[in-house]
Amino acid sequence: MSQSLNSQSEISSSNDGVRCDCNKPAKVVRAWTRENPGHRFWSCRGRRVANGWDSCNFFRWPDVEAPDRWQHLALLEARDTIREQKEEIASLRQKVTLSTHGCDNSEISSKLMERMKEKNEECEALNREVLIIKERSLVLKNVLVASSIEFAVVIGGLMVISKY
Repeated sequence: MSQSLNSQSEISSSNDGVRCDCNKPAKVVRAWTRENPGHRFWSCRGRRVANGWDSCNFFRWPDVEAPDRWQHLALLEARDTIREQKEEIASLRQKVTLSTHGCDNSEISSKLMERMKEKNEECEALNREVLIIKERSLVLKNVLVASSIEFAVVIGGLMVISKY
């Protein structure tokens, strides 16, 4: 009998000396199928081979008596409730993640936009100041050149007057 990973769970390491067809100690597993919820069975542990696991597909029920109908229904209901709760938890986690990241991203982006506007305004103000300073520097340079020329003319005139 083949069982999927979701429909069985290993429950104990003691196997009461039961060995599988490949002469290895069998493991006790609990079935979670609709037909056999909670029913234990022995199964081959399998062995590692080159490309994965190999198993002799050994299978035997250790507890021969069938569970009472109410136990069967209770286990089915409990299993279904657990599955529903797991799905609901996963859904809620996803919603929380999306809402948390969504709020953070919009808040962060609006704050970044505000900071970017502030920095752009600061940059424009600094560019205006640089332009004003360049104009003043040009004016001062022209005044210095004109003053130097005037100074040279005055000195030259004084030298000419002093010779006469």
